[in-house]
Amino acid sequence: MTRKSEGAAAPPFYVGINDPLGDPRTGAAFDPIVFHLYDAWASTLTGTDLKAQARQSILRGQTVFNTKPIAITGVAGLNDNPAFGSPAVLHGTCTICHDAPNVGNHSVALPLNIGLTDAARRTPDMPLYTLKNRATGATVQVTDPGRALITGRWADIGKFKGPILRGLAARPPYFHNGFAATLTDVINFYNTRFAIGFTAQEQADLLAFLQSL
Repeated sequence: MTRKSEGAAAPPFYVGINDPLGDPRTGAAFDPIVFHLYDAWASTLTGTDLKAQARQSILRGQTVFNTKPIAITGVAGLNDNPAFGSPAVLHGTCTICHDAPNVGNHSVALPLNIGLTDAARRTPDMPLYTLKNRATGATVQVTDPGRALITGRWADIGKFKGPILRGLAARPPYFHNGFAATLTDVINFYNTRFAIGFTAQEQADLLAFLQSL
């Protein structure tokens, strides 16, 4: 199915397209190279003017998004997911969670807990909930119960569905609770959370790419 907007065709989409566990419709394996929006620039950008430099940065940022290795740890919904083998470390890139081609959201409903609601990240304007597991007696403190408010399941505490990335620059602040005021803050969060090790150039290029979407 291809959805069309006025004057342009949207990228093809169906539930499960390019899912990291395999495409349920075609059987195709996951392709981590999710964004191809600026591929043509790789062979056409030859100038050194400001416009060409800006486009080169966006193109490099697309490559960073598609290929920069990330050691994913401690993410409920991924690292504890038997479908992935419940790995302590899941080796991927940004696209393992943002897998829909040229759109960047997760193509199936897979809420994740990346740690945004941990009590340690609470700011004075946020609430703090203490939740207790009635079966085990375990307790956890979070600033938002997340999907657990809907399901009542302990495993869903702090889980949220990731957003579509297109038009991202027009939608600050970021994350469900406005935790990140700018896209730079978003990049810094992930860089710190997963010890990605972005260089200053990679951060600048990734920012240019995200702003272009």
